[in-house]
Amino acid sequence: MAAVNDGRMFDSPFNVVAGFRSRFEAEAAARRLVAAGLREETVEVAPRPDAGGPVETAELRAEMQDELNTNWAGATGRQARGALVGVAAFGLFGLVVGAAIGLIIGLGSSAPLVGTTVLGAIIGAGGGSVAGLVAGGGVAARVDTHDPGAFDDPKPLAERDVLLAVHAAEPDTAERAARLLRDLDAERVDLVDAAGTPLPPQSQHPRPADPEGYWWGEAGRG
Repeated sequence: MAAVNDGRMFDSPFNVVAGFRSRFEAEAAARRLVAAGLREETVEVAPRPDAGGPVETAELRAEMQDELNTNWAGATGRQARGALVGVAAFGLFGLVVGAAIGLIIGLGSSAPLVGTTVLGAIIGAGGGSVAGLVAGGGVAARVDTHDPGAFDDPKPLAERDVLLAVHAAEPDTAERAARLLRDLDAERVDLVDAAGTPLPPQSQHPRPADPEGYWWGEAGRG
């Protein structure tokens, strides 16, 4: 669907964007939507890649919103494992070095030998654990599970999947399409307004403080 010139990316106020791993799956889902009663002209399978297109842009916005919500918890499993290994290895090393330094200090002073040794071990283990947490988590790359040879953050779904969009004039139609797409095992399903802005709360993350239907009522208003 072509973009318009008033800040909107879609002509319809209620839109659903879903990602599928292959064009075959996306086109099969589009046929299922049409068979379920949606008009064929309201269902769009975006070209791949759709760089800068409205459907991909809307999906990227939704993914970025999720990343902001999850903060640094988005560390990969490989990073978490690296951090644990780093804590164990550096912590043990720090404990030994700290205990040795404490022993030396105790032997050369009037302080209790056991006390300086234990204190040195505690300080060394604590400092080593912190260093291991940073070093272990930082060395482990954020590898894209879809492309194990890639380094850094995983490629966004909007750039690796085939995207399907549904454009509706009524919120009920969009909600029904979203439910069907989830049942068809889409990797993710997002609701966006005419400007491509994600519309929280999504069905799976409701915000009870907002009246029912509030965000759909605000769709297309900027």
